Amino acid sequence: MKILIVCEHFFPQTGAQALQATKVADALHLAGCEVRVLCGVAQEASSDRPYDVQWVPPRDYGKATSSMGRALRRLRYEIDTVNTRGGWVRGMAAKVIEINRSFEADVIMTQSTPFRAHLVGLHLPPGLRKRWACYFSDLWPLSLTPRPYRTRLSDLLRPIQMKLLTQVMSTACRSIFTNDVSVLRLLQAWPQGDRARCHVVAHIGTPPSAGEPPSAIRAHYKKRFVHVGKLTRERSCMALIEAVTRLCNDSEAGELSFPGLSFVGGVDPAFRRNCDELVKKGVVEFVGDVDPAAARAICQAAGTLVVIEADMDESPFLASKFADYAMLDKPILAISPRGPIRDFLECDGGGVAVGHDADEIYAAMRSIIVQGDVCGGSRALAAHFDAMRIAGHYLDIFRLVK
Repeated sequence: MKILIVCEHFFPQTGAQALQATKVADALHLAGCEVRVLCGVAQEASSDRPYDVQWVPPRDYGKATSSMGRALRRLRYEIDTVNTRGGWVRGMAAKVIEINRSFEADVIMTQSTPFRAHLVGLHLPPGLRKRWACYFSDLWPLSLTPRPYRTRLSDLLRPIQMKLLTQVMSTACRSIFTNDVSVLRLLQAWPQGDRARCHVVAHIGTPPSAGEPPSAIRAHYKKRFVHVGKLTRERSCMALIEAVTRLCNDSEAGELSFPGLSFVGGVDPAFRRNCDELVKKGVVEFVGDVDPAAARAICQAAGTLVVIEADMDESPFLASKFADYAMLDKPILAISPRGPIRDFLECDGGGVAVGHDADEIYAAMRSIIVQGDVCGGSRALAAHFDAMRIAGHYLDIFRLVK
């Protein structure tokens, strides 16, 4: 089967969207598909990818340091996301048509985030639209998500965004999401949508690297609770600080030995300031940004892996980080509301999900510490995110594209 993937973010970028798009392309290639990729990321001439990757440069929004600059940058981004006549969208569509003259794809799959990658599909001729599947890594628009992600700006943009979303999903043959909650929330907002044309495929997890992490990393992290990735303002959890403070007090009283909590990656400044006392005691540490290889090594060495979602009634998100964690045979502490992550852990084990509640977090962390080596990962959980299994799900959907 010939698959043409159209996306903005891709290798050599290292963000979550780029990594997932690259994993999907790699998995489909390994599953025997002939893959082509058209993206918005410059490719090095020496790239050793086993399939052809071409690119169309996207708009550069530059960097903003002031609050006004950031607001204007965000506004320009949001306008571009819904601009069906944008230069990048039209350039990508023209390139898709050019590539397909010789490639003759069986399926053209547009991948978001950002949503404008799907706008490319609206510019394709009818013959190619019949072979179009659209994949949403996250629920969009944000007005369909709970607060704090749903904002006044997202509510203001909702009419035009929903109009474009329904146009894309009505035109594409198939729509793919990462979890059932996203599909249900979308169809609640758009009752005319066809559930039979909506499919769910989880993220691909990154398997552990061959060999052990360096000895120094193993020694430092082997029992620690570790959060890897950016901790944004929306996902900051003051209840976690309270729980860790109580565990620190227990440790000082000789009741248990608290191994510590590490954050690898950027952290919300307000959350970081609230951890000052715990940092002084050596209980909490902020490692900062590291390269992907170092992050993987730390994950493999960690005692317990931590994922934190925002404090919501329900989560429509399946963090790609969770898929990566699941592959490592480590216990997972998920501070998550009801939603995909909690469902996976309750069904297949491999960790515990708690709310933004200091008592729940304290009890869960204390239990993991006390159980020690008895508490581990879950092969059943890891199997959901296996690359070949996920590739098979994609192929099952692609066979329905006619």
